[in-house]
Amino acid sequence: MVDRKIRHTMRVVGHVQAIVAETPPLEELSEAVEVAALLHDAGRFPQVVKHNSYDDHATCNHAEVGARIVMDADLLDPLPLETRGIVLSAVKYHNVAVIPDNLGTEARLVLEVLRDADKLDALRNSLRYLDPDNPNSKALKAGLTWDADKFTPELLQYAMDRTIIPYENIQWSNDFALFLSCWLYDLHFPYAFRQLKTSGQYEILLGQMPDTEEFIRLKEQLRDDLDWILARSRS
Repeated sequence: MVDRKIRHTMRVVGHVQAIVAETPPLEELSEAVEVAALLHDAGRFPQVVKHNSYDDHATCNHAEVGARIVMDADLLDPLPLETRGIVLSAVKYHNVAVIPDNLGTEARLVLEVLRDADKLDALRNSLRYLDPDNPNSKALKAGLTWDADKFTPELLQYAMDRTIIPYENIQWSNDFALFLSCWLYDLHFPYAFRQLKTSGQYEILLGQMPDTEEFIRLKEQLRDDLDWILARSRS
């Protein structure tokens, strides 16, 4: 489990570096972004030691735990005071449903980069939980049930309305797929949208959803929205 989280962290760092490389306003914040990416899951390690689980809802908020660990250590001492605050904010808030309104411009920008990078790899990791034939499906998410057809209608409407789905409302594996699909509306940088498209992972996610009439309409909307965003980013 520790090795898995280390590999995740390094993939997130890679995504962060790619976003920075093609986003000139981020050049001056590259140090803060990369340090935040390296440390964003620091809270996962005591989580797995104490609970043998990475489920925040059954254990603890790993982002808040990680921020406390980083703050109490001397890891950030070589950095300017302002950069330390930016890194701590990114670690603390990288998993929240909605970014706080009271962050400064630079702290918000760094957090947005980290959240995009983290979501890209989280989507990659989550796909295996939607396969009922994979033993990891048992770890789908605490309290959720895999079913090929069942879903919560209100969550389908959330997705049709292009609204982020509250995690606490998820009951079925299809709800979880809907939850992940709506991350499309919580990304910020062209690189992240391109990765959704070119990696094929977003299409795999959509393919896991039922082929009923309402889901077909939703999948068409999501594909069209992604293509529209990509076309706009190229113009």
